Amino acid sequence: MKWKNIDIGQGYYYITGTFTEWLPLFERPEVGSIVCEEITRSLADCTASLAAYVLMPDHLHLLVYLPEKEELHRFCKLWRGRSAMRIVRLLKEEQDQGVLKVLSRHANGKASYAVWKEQVRALGIWDEEKLKAKVRYIHANPVRKKYVENPGDWPHSSFAFYELGASGILEVTPPVL
Repeated sequence: MKWKNIDIGQGYYYITGTFTEWLPLFERPEVGSIVCEEITRSLADCTASLAAYVLMPDHLHLLVYLPEKEELHRFCKLWRGRSAMRIVRLLKEEQDQGVLKVLSRHANGKASYAVWKEQVRALGIWDEEKLKAKVRYIHANPVRKKYVENPGDWPHSSFAFYELGASGILEVTPPVL
Protein backbone atom coordinates (compact mmCIF):
# COMPACT_ATOMS: atom_id res chain seq x y z
CA MET A 1 0.00 0.00 0.00
CA LYS A 2 1.36 3.42 -0.95
CA TRP A 3 1.69 6.03 1.81
CA LYS A 4 -0.80 8.92 1.56
CA ASN A 5 -0.15 12.25 3.21
CA ILE A 6 -3.32 13.86 4.49
CA ASP A 7 -3.52 17.63 4.65
CA ILE A 8 -5.41 18.47 7.86
CA GLY A 9 -5.34 22.17 7.06
CA GLN A 10 -3.89 24.68 9.45
CA GLY A 11 -1.72 22.93 11.99
CA TYR A 12 1.46 21.03 12.77
CA TYR A 13 2.93 18.30 10.61
CA TYR A 14 5.61 15.77 11.45
CA ILE A 15 7.57 15.34 8.20
CA THR A 16 10.24 12.79 7.32
CA GLY A 17 12.42 13.07 4.24
CA THR A 18 14.88 10.34 3.27
CA PHE A 19 17.64 10.36 0.70
CA THR A 20 17.42 7.76 -2.07
CA GLU A 21 18.78 4.40 -0.92
CA TRP A 22 19.43 5.98 2.48
CA LEU A 23 22.59 7.59 1.12
CA PRO A 24 24.37 9.48 3.95
CA LEU A 25 24.44 12.76 2.03
CA PHE A 26 24.12 14.90 5.18
CA GLU A 27 27.66 13.80 6.04
CA ARG A 28 28.64 16.43 3.46
CA PRO A 29 28.34 19.87 5.11
CA GLU A 30 27.47 21.47 1.76
CA VAL A 31 24.41 19.24 1.41
CA GLY A 32 23.22 20.18 4.90
CA SER A 33 23.61 23.85 4.03
CA ILE A 34 21.67 23.44 0.80
CA VAL A 35 18.79 21.58 2.44
CA CYS A 36 18.60 24.03 5.36
CA GLU A 37 18.59 27.01 3.00
CA GLU A 38 15.76 25.50 0.95
CA ILE A 39 13.74 24.57 4.03
CA THR A 40 14.11 28.15 5.30
CA ARG A 41 13.12 29.54 1.91
CA SER A 42 10.12 27.21 1.65
CA LEU A 43 8.96 28.07 5.17
CA ALA A 44 8.96 31.73 4.14
CA ASP A 45 7.16 30.98 0.86
CA CYS A 46 4.39 29.18 2.78
CA THR A 47 4.39 31.60 5.76
CA ALA A 48 5.11 28.51 7.85
CA SER A 49 7.30 27.97 10.90
CA LEU A 50 9.56 25.21 12.14
CA ALA A 51 8.95 23.87 15.66
CA ALA A 52 11.63 21.15 15.75
CA TYR A 53 14.11 19.37 13.50
CA VAL A 54 16.93 16.86 13.28
CA LEU A 55 19.23 16.13 10.37
CA MET A 56 20.55 12.58 10.43
CA PRO A 57 23.18 11.29 7.95
CA ASP A 58 20.55 9.84 5.59
CA HIS A 59 17.23 11.47 6.53
CA LEU A 60 15.60 14.33 8.36
CA HIS A 61 12.61 14.96 10.60
CA LEU A 62 10.78 18.27 10.72
CA LEU A 63 7.90 19.51 12.84
CA VAL A 64 6.35 22.27 10.76
CA TYR A 65 3.42 24.59 11.39
CA LEU A 66 1.47 25.34 8.20
CA PRO A 67 -1.07 28.17 8.56
CA GLU A 68 -3.17 27.32 5.51
CA LYS A 69 -4.98 24.33 4.06
CA GLU A 70 -3.41 22.81 0.94
CA GLU A 71 0.11 23.97 1.90
CA LEU A 72 1.53 20.56 2.92
CA HIS A 73 2.13 19.35 -0.62
CA ARG A 74 3.44 22.74 -1.74
CA PHE A 75 5.87 23.07 1.18
CA CYS A 76 7.30 19.57 0.67
CA LYS A 77 7.53 19.98 -3.08
CA LEU A 78 9.37 23.29 -2.72
CA TRP A 79 12.14 22.27 -0.33
CA ARG A 80 12.63 18.83 -1.83
CA GLY A 81 12.63 20.00 -5.46
CA ARG A 82 14.89 22.99 -5.00
CA SER A 83 17.32 21.15 -2.73
CA ALA A 84 17.45 18.20 -5.15
CA MET A 85 18.42 20.41 -8.07
CA ARG A 86 21.16 22.08 -6.06
CA ILE A 87 22.48 18.78 -4.66
CA VAL A 88 22.71 17.28 -8.15
CA ARG A 89 24.56 20.39 -9.35
CA LEU A 90 26.98 20.02 -6.41
CA LEU A 91 27.55 16.32 -7.14
CA LYS A 92 28.23 17.10 -10.79
CA GLU A 93 30.70 19.83 -9.83
CA GLU A 94 32.43 17.35 -7.52
CA GLN A 95 32.26 14.72 -10.26
CA ASP A 96 30.79 12.17 -7.85
CA GLN A 97 29.78 9.64 -10.48
CA GLY A 98 29.09 6.91 -7.93
CA VAL A 99 26.33 8.84 -6.13
CA LEU A 100 24.97 10.30 -9.36
CA LYS A 101 24.66 6.76 -10.77
CA VAL A 102 22.62 5.65 -7.74
CA LEU A 103 20.37 8.71 -8.03
CA SER A 104 19.87 8.18 -11.76
CA ARG A 105 18.73 4.57 -11.22
CA HIS A 106 15.76 5.87 -9.24
CA ALA A 107 14.80 8.71 -11.57
CA ASN A 108 11.36 8.75 -13.10
CA GLY A 109 9.28 11.10 -15.18
CA LYS A 110 11.21 14.08 -16.50
CA ALA A 111 13.88 14.02 -13.80
CA SER A 112 17.29 12.52 -14.51
CA TYR A 113 18.06 11.99 -10.81
CA ALA A 114 16.06 11.19 -7.67
CA VAL A 115 17.80 12.71 -4.66
CA TRP A 116 14.94 12.04 -2.25
CA LYS A 117 12.96 8.83 -1.81
CA GLU A 118 9.83 9.02 -3.89
CA GLN A 119 7.54 10.56 -1.29
CA VAL A 120 7.97 12.51 1.88
CA ARG A 121 5.99 11.18 4.83
CA ALA A 122 3.88 13.66 6.74
CA LEU A 123 1.55 13.19 9.70
CA GLY A 124 -0.83 15.83 10.98
CA ILE A 125 -0.57 16.47 14.71
CA TRP A 126 -3.87 17.20 16.41
CA ASP A 127 -3.13 17.57 20.11
CA GLU A 128 -0.54 18.97 22.49
CA GLU A 129 0.53 15.59 23.89
CA LYS A 130 1.31 14.22 20.40
CA LEU A 131 3.15 17.43 19.57
CA LYS A 132 5.37 17.10 22.65
CA ALA A 133 5.94 13.41 21.88
CA LYS A 134 7.12 14.25 18.34
CA VAL A 135 9.54 16.91 19.63
CA ARG A 136 10.99 14.32 22.05
CA TYR A 137 11.15 11.69 19.29
CA ILE A 138 12.95 14.07 16.93
CA HIS A 139 15.54 15.04 19.54
CA ALA A 140 16.11 11.44 20.65
CA ASN A 141 16.71 10.16 17.11
CA PRO A 142 20.55 10.48 17.20
CA VAL A 143 20.60 8.66 20.56
CA ARG A 144 18.38 5.82 19.28
CA LYS A 145 20.71 5.44 16.28
CA LYS A 146 23.67 5.38 18.70
CA TYR A 147 25.41 8.36 17.11
CA VAL A 148 25.60 10.13 20.49
CA GLU A 149 24.79 9.34 24.10
CA ASN A 150 22.85 12.54 24.81
CA PRO A 151 20.58 14.52 22.46
CA GLY A 152 22.53 17.69 23.25
CA ASP A 153 25.65 16.16 21.73
CA TRP A 154 24.09 16.10 18.25
CA PRO A 155 24.74 19.47 16.57
CA HIS A 156 22.14 19.13 13.81
CA SER A 157 18.90 19.42 15.78
CA SER A 158 16.72 21.89 17.61
CA PHE A 159 17.50 20.28 20.99
CA ALA A 160 19.88 23.12 22.02
CA PHE A 161 17.14 25.66 21.28
CA TYR A 162 14.76 23.95 23.70
CA GLU A 163 17.35 23.27 26.39
CA LEU A 164 19.57 26.36 26.16
CA GLY A 165 17.74 28.85 23.98
CA ALA A 166 20.66 28.57 21.54
CA SER A 167 20.19 29.11 17.82
CA GLY A 168 20.99 26.27 15.47
CA ILE A 169 21.26 25.59 11.77
CA LEU A 170 17.54 26.32 11.32
CA GLU A 171 15.38 28.93 13.04
CA VAL A 172 12.87 27.43 15.47
CA THR A 173 9.55 28.81 16.67
CA PRO A 174 8.24 26.94 19.73
CA PRO A 175 4.88 25.26 19.18
CA VAL A 176 1.68 26.87 20.37
CA LEU A 177 -1.59 24.96 20.55
